Amino acid sequence: MEFIPFKVLKNVFKVTAKFYHADVDGERFLMRREARISRISSTQNKIDAVVVMINPGSCQPAEVLEHTLPGKMAMLPATADPTQHQLMRLMEAMGWSELAIVNLSDICEGNITQFKAIEKKFISAGIPHSIFQDGNEGERNKLLANADHLIFAWGSSPNAKRLAKEYGLFENGCPLPPYQEATGLIHPVKLYPLHPKPALILNQLEWLNDMTSLLGDRVTV
Repeated sequence: MEFIPFKVLKNVFKVTAKFYHADVDGERFLMRREARISRISSTQNKIDAVVVMINPGSCQPAEVLEHTLPGKMAMLPATADPTQHQLMRLMEAMGWSELAIVNLSDICEGNITQFKAIEKKFISAGIPHSIFQDGNEGERNKLLANADHLIFAWGSSPNAKRLAKEYGLFENGCPLPPYQEATGLIHPVKLYPLHPKPALILNQLEWLNDMTSLLGDRVTV
């Protein structure tokens, strides 16, 4: 499979996202509920796949974001990050036009130590930070019902393992009901869903080849 560079992909796909703010004990945090990769020419309403990751990384609003409450979220242009570049390659290989990314946590923080500290503040304040938490069933179910595939791909993070179990998505290498139709490339020993973008391009190509083969063997739900 050809490894398509981002300078080519950026002329084929665009990224938008739903950002909002959460106020916790006088601090304001940037959150992202969903990112969407769309073929630029797409008018498709159906989502080809929903991919579940750990939490938003370097994907940011492409413009200044005014204070936005969760109930006022709207799709805005966003800067693409390297993981999204890899998912664009998957979309190109599968002939897909629409892919959504949701996270085990909406907290926009790439540093794992900082993420854990911020998460503790949300827990202490009783403020939800994930589409998979209680109270967000309607939004979550509407999104998943409009998708052909659900892909778990959060990688080896202990935080991801903990949250996936806590929210009832995945445990011991297997998706849990009601997510039993989810797919993913599972590490054969450590039993976590492999991340789409390992460090080496060779391994990124391996993930793409293995994932397209896995998806090709599955019937859409």
